[in-house]
Amino acid sequence: MEATPPLQVRPAHRLLYFGYFLIAPITAMLLLLGFTAVTAADYQSQHSERIFTGVSALGIDLGGLTQAEAQAALAQAFSYPQTAVITLTDPATGQEWTYTPAELGLSFDAATVAAAAYQQGRTGDPVSRLQTMFDTWYYGRTLPTQFTLDEAQLDQKLAEIAAQVNRTPANAALNIADGAAEYSAGQYGRLLDTADARQRLLPALTQFREAELELLVHQTMPAIADAGNSAAQIQQLIGSPITFYLQAPLDELDLQPITLSAADLSAWLRVEMRDNGSGVMEHHAFLDENAVRHWLRQYEDDLYREPVNARFYFDDATEELVLVAPHINGRELDIEATIAQLQAQVGTPNRSVPFVVRDIVPVAHSGATAVELGITELITQSTTWFYGSTPARKHNIATAAANFYGIVIAPYEEFSFNKYLGSISDADGYEEGFIIIGGMTIKGIGGGICQVSTTLYQTAFFGGYPITERLPHGYMLGYYRDGAGHGMDATVYSPIVDMKFINNTPYHLLIENYYDAEHEALTFKFYSTSLGRRVVKELLPWENVVPPVEEDTWVFDESLEPGTVTQVDWRTEGADVTVTRIVYNRDGVPLYGPIEYFNSRYLPVGNVYHYGPGVEPYDYSKVPRNP
Repeated sequence: MEATPPLQVRPAHRLLYFGYFLIAPITAMLLLLGFTAVTAADYQSQHSERIFTGVSALGIDLGGLTQAEAQAALAQAFSYPQTAVITLTDPATGQEWTYTPAELGLSFDAATVAAAAYQQGRTGDPVSRLQTMFDTWYYGRTLPTQFTLDEAQLDQKLAEIAAQVNRTPANAALNIADGAAEYSAGQYGRLLDTADARQRLLPALTQFREAELELLVHQTMPAIADAGNSAAQIQQLIGSPITFYLQAPLDELDLQPITLSAADLSAWLRVEMRDNGSGVMEHHAFLDENAVRHWLRQYEDDLYREPVNARFYFDDATEELVLVAPHINGRELDIEATIAQLQAQVGTPNRSVPFVVRDIVPVAHSGATAVELGITELITQSTTWFYGSTPARKHNIATAAANFYGIVIAPYEEFSFNKYLGSISDADGYEEGFIIIGGMTIKGIGGGICQVSTTLYQTAFFGGYPITERLPHGYMLGYYRDGAGHGMDATVYSPIVDMKFINNTPYHLLIENYYDAEHEALTFKFYSTSLGRRVVKELLPWENVVPPVEEDTWVFDESLEPGTVTQVDWRTEGADVTVTRIVYNRDGVPLYGPIEYFNSRYLPVGNVYHYGPGVEPYDYSKVPRNP
């Protein structure tokens, strides 16, 4: 507890003496401002109607040029849109189409860049303009170059080529006239793949290269290649849509039925000659399995569900796992089985085809044993304390910690705190408390969660596991002063800030935690199979120590009870704190190089008080005293 010294009242005549000392600094300041104004005015006069010194674009110094001169210089420096050559060739016919990038829609707006260059130092308030003039003169400023690709113009050119390349396939026909049958063979069509041409043109245009590209032209089969007995078969294959559905959706957000149109089926139709077993060749119609396979792959991610490991705790007496929560099977699309199901049904009136899925059973399933998973002993444990926390903070610590009880991490898997934390809201059981954002303590849902991430981080640290992501708090907190000490905290803010480490062992890792309300402590335990690792931690002397902020901050909080004051931050110094770690293997050899450094930069803070109605700021009589 800190006491505030009483205010001292100084004689009024001393203020008069103090005023005399201000005359010289004020005079010097006025002279400096005057000199600055004169210099700026002279500099602006020298650049009347001209771009200020230091402004450049496309590697060209535009300083001292007028807008028109700058525009001409830029246009001359970048002539690619008007001079480069792009050649497109039909590989089957040898026909060529030659364009400049400008004809394909690429343009360079030199006027806009020149105008932007001229505006540097001429927009904003006077101070901003002066700052910009100085920055461009002293540091230089390179402007971004504005290129424009008119994709509509590019698509129009490709459409013009397609009009010359494309040919509609002709169906086979069987005509009966005057008792005679006349068979007309089908003709293949040609279809320019404009999407492929566009995809290969874009890199050349955006990287400012000349290019010679062969167009991809697809050969398209007529829908009916034989007007004989296969006509009915073809009609059955493509005559009506097919709907794919899930036999057992997992929830209302699962993949909804997908309809495959008759047009899509027609595009996949293939016809080949087959021996009917009697030495007679007949046309056989079927769907292209490669096309179906490609179409199904777009739904793999939508249908995939990651399996969820069972949760356990380790019985130290029996050295066995005790099931806490059963596993949940995952799911993945069986593409080959789905294709087989489609082929079996496509020639029938049944037009509803199920997506065939297979279960993914996790290794850490409900019946797994400690020996099977390699979870046989306590590897490490860490404890942090939360003395003096508000009831809301304690509640949130317990609520968050429950998400991590019994987690099993696979060998070489990266653990993510936010993955298991889930969402944070009052609907998830969290209460409003104080959270730290941007180095400030404010009210928010979930205050106290960082106590859980810090304790888990320390356990992974002392277990010798590689830390892949960790961010310290903005300033030092008293909650983490005991135990591992400062420089050993880990803040999280889902989904932006996470705490991660890797289980870099061939054994599964079991995480347990225990909330001790009586002693106001949280403990995490890691169980696995020991590799004989030894961890040596050292706290280096603090650097760049900054004294605490002396001035108190008082914030009005209408939600507080009238006449009450709550202290939310305590005066704390800032510093750069570095913790080192060496992890030795069983043979005494460092695993991750000679030494690891974990750096934390803490800002200095002062006392911060929140006060309710009926309290005047700086009324310390209302501040609750520590026992």
